[in-house]
Amino acid sequence: MPVEARLASNDIVVLKQAVQEGLGIVALPGYICRDEVRSGALQRVLPEWTEAEATITAVIPFRHGLQPSVRVFVDYLVEEIPKLVG
Repeated sequence: MPVEARLASNDIVVLKQAVQEGLGIVALPGYICRDEVRSGALQRVLPEWTEAEATITAVIPFRHGLQPSVRVFVDYLVEEIPKLVG
């Protein structure tokens, strides 16, 4: 079935606001709309459908070695992101 978008954006916050204002439906990651779904402000319209898994990649220049602060930050992301999206 062909679908014509009423709004297109690469900003997840804009998409969430648009759907909250009744402009249509959107596929959002659970961690972005979990509270709104729990409260009833948003509802799943295709509960059987899920998007494929996504990956996050940290691109780090290694020209002059890895700064300790960058290593600590990447380690932090590895530890904390799964908690946010899980």
